[in-house]
Amino acid sequence: MAYGIQIYSANGAVQIDSTDSNQILYQEYASGTTSATPSGAGSGDFRQITQAISNFSAGEMLVFIRPTGTVTGVKAYVMPGSGGFSIFSDTANRTFYYYVFRKASSLATPTGFGLVVYAPDGTTVQYNSEVLSARIKGRVTGPGSVTGSNLFGMGTFQYTFANARLHPNSGHIKGYHWEWTNTGVTWGTAQISPFGASYQNSDNQQTREDMFYFNISMPTALVVQAPNP
Repeated sequence: MAYGIQIYSANGAVQIDSTDSNQILYQEYASGTTSATPSGAGSGDFRQITQAISNFSAGEMLVFIRPTGTVTGVKAYVMPGSGGFSIFSDTANRTFYYYVFRKASSLATPTGFGLVVYAPDGTTVQYNSEVLSARIKGRVTGPGSVTGSNLFGMGTFQYTFANARLHPNSGHIKGYHWEWTNTGVTWGTAQISPFGASYQNSDNQQTREDMFYFNISMPTALVVQAPNP
């Protein structure tokens, strides 16, 4: 038999297995509080906050967000970028807590004390108890809700950059977003028009229709429970 450390969840699922070279655990890479969303947008428009993250990689990092203060009724979604991410929210003057999680195997070797699990070759960290590993509360594959407190919703979408409101529903771009309630968080579809999104009158029909795209054919997102950073 093989020897190594194995850590199980309450339902018996393996969470950490030091003998499994394919085991990937995500842990905190960056966290904080964003600046506030701007005011002045029209009813139903989503305001943008841009958050820079050093060495951000959309391909291997997960972004989770939660509004600060009273969360009930706040709607938001996230778009990853080359140097960080943007949060779009329908609520003015709102700040957000955020966590950026990265594959544990990509984290640097810890210098302090705690439980550390290394990959079989001993060069990369698979788990470090000094770095936050958030509790997964639910996985949403379509419209639905997750109940609980201190819930952060993941927002990583396949998309092309939005700068137009499309014909035939000009002024109404629809897509998936989170909405926080007094009992948890809900994942659903509704109007998510970015504030200021527009096209030139001189743009032809095809240009207008090609300027915005959300792939919502297979929506899936995670909800984690974590302390506010």
